[in-house]
Amino acid sequence: MAIQQSSGVPFTRENINMCLCVECHVQTLSQCVKDKMKGITGALKLQPLQAKDIPLAYCATGKATCADLDMAKNCKCPSCSVFEKYSLKTATPIAYHCRDGKAESNTLATRLGNLLK
Repeated sequence: MAIQQSSGVPFTRENINMCLCVECHVQTLSQCVKDKMKGITGALKLQPLQAKDIPLAYCATGKATCADLDMAKNCKCPSCSVFEKYSLKTATPIAYHCRDGKAESNTLATRLGNLLK
């Protein structure tokens, strides 16, 4: 699998399909997530994709809209294919994107670019 450097993770069907959030212990008991997953097929047909309807790929979309996640559980982000593909081990935040927000590049080039804006 090719590793890509990016200032962020694109919210695409490909990344959603690789995403481990669906089986992450942080959200497996969430009734809100279960309700959203019942409509996932329809949500994935919309163009553009609506992050509020898809409880997956938080590294791309940011904090979860469901409030009943269990942050005491272990996060699966570091074992996800999306994490590997976009080299998120150097991103901020590194995990718990459902709580802390979408992944942003933390490379020196990106930090310098942000300073110059």
